[in-house]
Amino acid sequence: MEFRIVDCHCHWGPSITLDSNVSTRSLLRQMKEAGVKQAMIMPFPSTAARSGEINVRLLNECRRVEQFVPCFHIREDLSPVPGEYYSGKWHRMRSSGDVSSNYRVLEDPELSNLIDSLTVKGKPILFEEDLQFTKRFVEMADGLPLIIPHLGMTGGNPVDFLETFKDRPKVSFSSALAGKETIMRFIETIGPERVLFGSDVPFGSMTAEVSKILSLPISETDKALILGRNIVRLSRLPPL
Repeated sequence: MEFRIVDCHCHWGPSITLDSNVSTRSLLRQMKEAGVKQAMIMPFPSTAARSGEINVRLLNECRRVEQFVPCFHIREDLSPVPGEYYSGKWHRMRSSGDVSSNYRVLEDPELSNLIDSLTVKGKPILFEEDLQFTKRFVEMADGLPLIIPHLGMTGGNPVDFLETFKDRPKVSFSSALAGKETIMRFIETIGPERVLFGSDVPFGSMTAEVSKILSLPISETDKALILGRNIVRLSRLPPL
């Protein structure tokens, strides 16, 4: 079976904290090597937190490079995701680092407006916070499709995320950097329709992450769902 492989989670552009840059050329090279047809690209959190200009630069690059799909990094003022973006990225909102969530965000009156706007548009949000913050957010935004990166590894124990959200059909998970046994546990519990391929470039490589999914003991149909069909459905990506 031929797969339309779509990477739902990779970074593009400069990173302030890493003092590095993921170029268009390097991403296209990885895509060619791994057989990835499209990549949903997003800014690094450290760069996007400093200025919203990187979202505009990223969108312009996606207009230029047809293999790229734009993901909007949601700003700390909780401004809505513009219509040209196919997804949003929420990363440790107003937190001082990558180790804890800022629960005061949940009390911001602008949050309900953002949730309403996102829910109407139906755009999936890659959502990265700790488990309890994520649980409270999901309760506030029950109709909003969320994708939790790394099967929840950066926010706690993946098994705890799985048990908490297994009966929440709007919550999906990306496989980036997770082990094969853990990925299989998610597939067996919530089905392949709620597991999505992501590489998290530059922290992972597309070739390694694609190979991981292809080596799983599941059907070719299920592999096709994880490698591309799920994100195509969630983000309503147009035909190539």
